[in-house]
Amino acid sequence: MQHERLDAPVFSGLTQRLAAQAADSDRSGEFPAKSFDILRAGGHIAAPPVAVSDIGTLLLLLAAVGRGCLSTGRIFEGHCNAMLLIDTCGTPAQRKAARAVAAKGGVFGVWNTDMPGNPLRLEDGQLIGAKNFSSGVDGLSHAIVTIATTTGRQMLVVPLEDLEIDRSWWKPMGMHASGSHIVDFTGRTALFEWALGRPDDYIAQPWFSGGAIRFAAVQLGGMHAVFDVAVEHLARIRRDGDPYQRQRIARMGIAVETGYAWLDRAATAWREAAEAKTPTSSERLVSTSNAFRTVVETEALAVLELAERSVGAGGFIAPHPLERLVRDLRTYLRQPNPDGALAALGEAISAGRWAPGMNA
Repeated sequence: MQHERLDAPVFSGLTQRLAAQAADSDRSGEFPAKSFDILRAGGHIAAPPVAVSDIGTLLLLLAAVGRGCLSTGRIFEGHCNAMLLIDTCGTPAQRKAARAVAAKGGVFGVWNTDMPGNPLRLEDGQLIGAKNFSSGVDGLSHAIVTIATTTGRQMLVVPLEDLEIDRSWWKPMGMHASGSHIVDFTGRTALFEWALGRPDDYIAQPWFSGGAIRFAAVQLGGMHAVFDVAVEHLARIRRDGDPYQRQRIARMGIAVETGYAWLDRAATAWREAAEAKTPTSSERLVSTSNAFRTVVETEALAVLELAERSVGAGGFIAPHPLERLVRDLRTYLRQPNPDGALAALGEAISAGRWAPGMNA
């Protein structure tokens, strides 16, 4: 199975090194700079595996990063998404420039959420307005942002120096170090070469909905980390032999393995859609993505409850690692439109466009 490649040299020790930094990053709430130094040292910033042929490796890498630190995983997923969008939609000059920035350690993000009442827009060549949930802003060099135009949402690749950042509102339960602040672009002159792709390329299907497989992979890594901590705790206090605890361990293990099985299925669906393997490959990717993200959310919530029951009240008291993981994973599971994703999957099943075992 594909997830056996987690033991490959490219991932050796990555999760452990990131996990060693996670508690400090959570306490400070600052950009996880040391974690990104680790990712740079592994070549993951300069050359994330975003090619179609590498989608399985990319998802496993995202899971490995999320297993080490979910805040780092959230920001790194944005970097991977940005590099993919530039590779897919950019001109040769833009691709070359982005690769040069990444080769020097620069990190990219993707920010689509407008500040309510003050959306980012372009007027007379000037950017006006702000983006909210601007994850990682304190450690990024560039971000892909979207603006509304008369012909659709246009992507811009914007350098981030000298922007006004409002950090006052970011007081989340978890994901402290993701630093999803408010960034005001007002007064920044937009350059022609910042425009990336055509209007509405950002929301082009099946890649927009299908792209949920990346954050689902990071969430899967977080679920795996909860499993790790619960099993280690029970072994340390010599309760892993208790028959009821063994049942919880088994159920958590099944849930995590289910996530990796769906990760494999999602990678296959992405490749087949990119290769237009069948006339329905694009629709199948969207449905598989909706299923994958739903499975991960459902199983992660189950693993959280099982881990909380297994460890008990002590797991809610810092510095026990479960305390942070519970906060981070419960926060990061709240991705946009889960109900719509599940309803879309149900509609696809009813219409005969997707069925269990279709890709078996």
